[in-house]
Amino acid sequence: MLWCTTDVAAQDVPKLVLEGQISVYDRSEKLTEPSGLSVGTRAAFWTVSDDHPFILGLDSNGVVILKIPVGKGGKDLEGVIEDQINERLLAVSERNTEIISVDINDPSKVTRHPLNEMAGFSDLVSEIGSDWQKNGLEGIAVDPKTGKIYVVKERRPRMIIEVSADLSAIRSTEVLSREAGLISPTEKDRDLDISGIAFDPVRAGQWILSDTGSAVFFRSFSEGVVYRYRLVRMYDGEWEPLSNPEGIALSSDGNELFIISDDGKGSLLLRYGIE
Repeated sequence: MLWCTTDVAAQDVPKLVLEGQISVYDRSEKLTEPSGLSVGTRAAFWTVSDDHPFILGLDSNGVVILKIPVGKGGKDLEGVIEDQINERLLAVSERNTEIISVDINDPSKVTRHPLNEMAGFSDLVSEIGSDWQKNGLEGIAVDPKTGKIYVVKERRPRMIIEVSADLSAIRSTEVLSREAGLISPTEKDRDLDISGIAFDPVRAGQWILSDTGSAVFFRSFSEGVVYRYRLVRMYDGEWEPLSNPEGIALSSDGNELFIISDDGKGSLLLRYGIE
């Protein structure tokens, strides 16, 4: 499919409206570098901090209410999703290029699933080369309709990798090139990254977050169009570009989009209404 990309103007749909933002930095609770976001059932949100081996549960005010250790090997966590179909939390480690699975009913049950031990890995290497660990895994999502698992590779190349539900095999890959609609007017193509992904079954598409692009893209499969939204925050009564957006999640009803930023003490959880 050849995608068409457009910046969102007043007449375009869907629209994003910033409805609120709250601080989420909390050094005492190991939430210092937020990276990855998921809506949850045991907590309002799940996130990870890539300098600590924990999955963190947040309430609706961004306060840490749960802290689930994933073991010393859980380094450089960059994405998280609650897989409600299989009652587990899935996180990705960029450094280890692996998916970590935690039983949501018994968090002591933790398993690790490196990509290089999965069936189909040789095909992945043949596509992206021997430097497959560089610019590695940054996000993870579960299609709520099919239960399929997807992880995203940050860049060079930007890529979505489908993994089997039992975490044993790589099923397919898709390079998110300019031809796939990921274009930024402010970044060179080689520097534009992916920092998160969320599936939208209501609109039959994907929300794809870019840190370096300070934007979120919506890929509409029905229209073959990619909409680009520039992200902003409110600071001292003024609008300014959102720095370091790292995680993205969609509400269960599809009416709200949540984004978390990794900006030190200025890290934020933002809520956008979708119109």
